[in-house]
Amino acid sequence: MGRFRGLFHAVMFGLLAMAVLGAPAVAADDPINVIKYRQKVMSAVGAHMGSIGAVLKGEVSFTGHVAGHARALQATSMMAADMFPPGSGAGDTRAMAKIWENWAEFEKAIKAFQVATGALVEAADSDDMAAVSAAMGNLGNACGGCHKPFRKPKE
Repeated sequence: MGRFRGLFHAVMFGLLAMAVLGAPAVAADDPINVIKYRQKVMSAVGAHMGSIGAVLKGEVSFTGHVAGHARALQATSMMAADMFPPGSGAGDTRAMAKIWENWAEFEKAIKAFQVATGALVEAADSDDMAAVSAAMGNLGNACGGCHKPFRKPKE
């Protein structure tokens, strides 16, 4: 009887652990949480771009950090499409319904972001700040290529 009681407790503990550990995974896909996550990541994109801009303007001398910021932008570009799952377009977001209505065009804009960040990494690795500046201009154009058609203006 004691062996069955131990087995019963082990099974119950396992079920309880699955319920507790499984709950956050379900909540993580809540559209409100997805939107908050997406906004944080996009804020980070702006921060990395702003940091590179500060170096290019000579406001700070951290040229050795440019490649790290460029790599962070490239990594983010590879995640960008995942942050727009169906159902995450309503609520406190500037994402327009056009994203999900015309997913193929949105993917093209994301691909341009990925290409531009790849070019930025190459420029940053060269330590040629003129090349970094040009790559940043291209990245800005890629960002606008997504924001203009797929993001609502600020209210």
